[in-house]
Amino acid sequence: MKKAGCVAGRTGDGGGQSQRSPHLQHGGGSTGGDTFDGSYTPGGGSGVELDISDLTNPTTKNAADLVAYVTNAWQSGWGYVWGTYGQVLTPELFQYKLTQYPEGVGQYADFIRSNWLGKHTADCVGLIKGYGWLSPDTMTIDYGSNGMPDIGANQMYYNATRKGTFDTIPEVPGLAVWKSGHIGVYIGGGQVIEAMGTKYGVVKTQLQGRGWTHWLEIPYINYD
Repeated sequence: MKKAGCVAGRTGDGGGQSQRSPHLQHGGGSTGGDTFDGSYTPGGGSGVELDISDLTNPTTKNAADLVAYVTNAWQSGWGYVWGTYGQVLTPELFQYKLTQYPEGVGQYADFIRSNWLGKHTADCVGLIKGYGWLSPDTMTIDYGSNGMPDIGANQMYYNATRKGTFDTIPEVPGLAVWKSGHIGVYIGGGQVIEAMGTKYGVVKTQLQGRGWTHWLEIPYINYD
């Protein structure tokens, strides 16, 4: 049985749109047609607008704020669409992605239309890139900004200078966990937040049992 995974490719221009940031709840290569036979916790559906005061150091891209950002995405019930990175999935953006990825998005068009239209969506690496592209001045996600390139999950792993095999992962929230074609964010305490696939959205999973093979410090994120 296949495990749910993620597109490994680039986002493209995402329709060329800057988007308002997602909501933050205070407190705590598959497109999703595959099934996952382990446990996971789906995201919620409500929150409050992300405010700059919710970030520990908005002038830098750092591990603590990455954890806050992806936790927000999970708590707010983000969906999953190939090639997206935190935008609200408008009808126009949905049509653009259908054209850009006629198979990867098109085969799940009805599901996406019923479940994710009008919500924030991301794919696995887009969840990370959205934080990298978040502007602290405007609180918008500005494609290709802040020095983070538009790269896929595999290239993000290959570009990392500090990484290791899964059995050596340190207890550092904000590290990424990776297997070929898919990437997630370790939030500490043996838990990961990942954009799992079209039929799952952004979920929380256990670190063990998901088939991760490596960990990495994400390039362009400060771990000091």
